[in-house]
This record gives sequence, structure tokens and C-alpha cells, in this order.
Amino acid sequence: TAPVAAGARVGGRPAAPAARAVEPRAKAEERRLDPNEPTSKKRYTRAEFVEFYGPKKAAKAWAQAAPSAPAAPAAVEKRRDPNDAGSKKKYTKAEFIAEYGQKKGEKAWKQAAPAEEPKKEEKKAKKVEEEGPAKRADPNETSGKKYTKKEFLDLYGEKKGLKVWKKAAPKAEEPKKAEKKAEEEGPAK
Repeated sequence: TAPVAAGARVGGRPAAPAARAVEPRAKAEERRLDPNEPTSKKRYTRAEFVEFYGPKKAAKAWAQAAPSAPAAPAAVEKRRDPNDAGSKKKYTKAEFIAEYGQKKGEKAWKQAAPAEEPKKEEKKAKKVEEEGPAKRADPNETSGKKYTKKEFLDLYGEKKGLKVWKKAAPKAEEPKKAEKKAEEEGPAK
């Protein structure tokens, strides 16, 4: 018989709807690792076990291959979309790929990578930004007024400014004369 168009009448009654061209996806059939192939990562359906082992041996192998208690689900990593700067919403890698396609989704996922823990120098630089630039007393002045590194460079020029800046660096406190003398003499007698 020829297919009937949707909404057509057959014998005075509405025709059954035409079969859909694409059937809905059936629930995935359970697959298990074969216990007799410990190094294999391939999973098989129950029907494949029966086909390979026969009905009796397949039942035993299927039972041995039973999935262990489900592990706690791993936390799925989510990242902010770099193309949506105003949003604080985070997405999974699969959501990136669904939104942008495989190639562009992978690229967006990499761009959205979480920032690594800042290194010690970066933390120090951030602290300086928060507290303001470091200042040092100019060793060529007696006023004791302190200046930033930029001010040293502006005043003395690049090369000499760096030398003076380094010379102005705070020195570690020297031990008191008495302590120094005690150290030179050695332990008390």
C-alpha cells in the first residue's frame, strides 16, 4: 500500500499518522566489560554475550561482569563563556560544543580555562597595586623624602635610575654592635 498523507481520510475515518522518517532514539542498551578479557576496555551487550558464549555461559559471564556500585558522580567542570563577558553563568564543555559546534566549542572552552594559581611574583605585584607603588628614599638626598621607581627613572634616566633605585633598596638590619662582637669572640667562657 502507498503511504497516506497526514490528515487524509481512509474509508471515512482519519488515517493513521504516517511513520516518522526518524524514529526516536531508543534507550541505550546496557553494556558491560567481558570479565574474561581483563585488559580490554570494550563493552558488550547481553545479546553479544549470548552470541559469543551461548545461553548458559553467557548468563554466568554477564553476572560476573555486573557493574559495581555506581561511583559518586564526578563534579563536572564548568567555565564562564569568554564570548559572554557580562554573564556569570558557567557552562560544561558539552554545552560549549552544543552552542558553538565542535571546533569553535573546543576553542571557546580552552579560552575559558580557569586561571591558574598566581605565582609568588604575581601575588606580590597585586599586593603592590593594592597598597600603591613601592617608594624608596633617594640616597643622593638628605631630605629623606621617598620616591617611586618611576620617579627615579624620570629623574635620572633609565640606566642611572635603575642603579640609584637598587642602591636605595632597604638593607637588612645589621646586628647590634654588642651582638656582633659576641659572635666574633665565640661562646662565653
